[in-house]
Amino acid sequence: MSKTQVALAKIQKRFGMFQKHELTAAKPLKALFKYLSTNFKLILNRSVVFNCIHGLQLSIQKGDAGLIDNIYYGVYDYRESLFLVHFLRKEDCFVDVEANMGHFSILTAGIVKNKVIAIESLESTFKRLKQQVALNNLSSYVELYNYGVSSKQGRLFLSTHNGVMNKIVDQHYPEATEINVGTIDHFTGSSNVTAIKIDVEGYELLALQGAVQLLSSSSLKAVVIELNHSGKKYDSSNAEIAAYLIERGFIPYRYHPLSRSIEALENYDKGQFNTLFLRNLEFVTSRLATGPIINVLQHHI
Repeated sequence: MSKTQVALAKIQKRFGMFQKHELTAAKPLKALFKYLSTNFKLILNRSVVFNCIHGLQLSIQKGDAGLIDNIYYGVYDYRESLFLVHFLRKEDCFVDVEANMGHFSILTAGIVKNKVIAIESLESTFKRLKQQVALNNLSSYVELYNYGVSSKQGRLFLSTHNGVMNKIVDQHYPEATEINVGTIDHFTGSSNVTAIKIDVEGYELLALQGAVQLLSSSSLKAVVIELNHSGKKYDSSNAEIAAYLIERGFIPYRYHPLSRSIEALENYDKGQFNTLFLRNLEFVTSRLATGPIINVLQHHI
């Protein structure tokens, strides 16, 4: 297959995705134009600042998974992103574990103006995270920590060549760097955390084992966690991680932003990587009903 054929196949695949996505299905051609024009700009420029929802800005470079989809779809990981915007309040604290370049941190602090504790392990990515926070003048809302997380404090090795999918590896891994790690409980301390997002590429169970105090706190109502079977590398399964949370009173759900409704799940969300775990459902649904209305691609959500 020629390079032209590969490129056309990629464009066709992306168009099919736009046709199926709730936020772009009504205008897939417009989304495709954004996709093409965005990538053209990134070919010409090393970095481009794009305007996003609610007046937020993102400095994006080619290959910035976890940020660039905000341009095409209006908001990345829209179910979980809009859940947090609808649920969180100004007085809350949100913890973003492996914040990457700051999508969730910028979104919540920028729209809700709540406190955020953002933890990112890889130094080069951490610098980009700081850049996004500064770009949006959110330094007074976001606490930044250049650390990894685990079940105990110490030092581990992290791969460095997999972009947003860098993960904990052993010391003999050819492309890795040694990092400091701490427990989630250490970083949250006495903060009244209301919601947490955890995306640590399979290391989720060990991260949760370092959050014993937080998980038992009555203030914590929501856990957004990525479960994509990568825990196998660390001898844990999606079902085991889900069971760990269920045993502590968190029930799995899927959020539907357009209707502001939640759908109960049997175990974890098998239709996407992220699963939303909630407790005190009456409190959560009451907040969702009264959360702010956000304009995303002409959808008033």
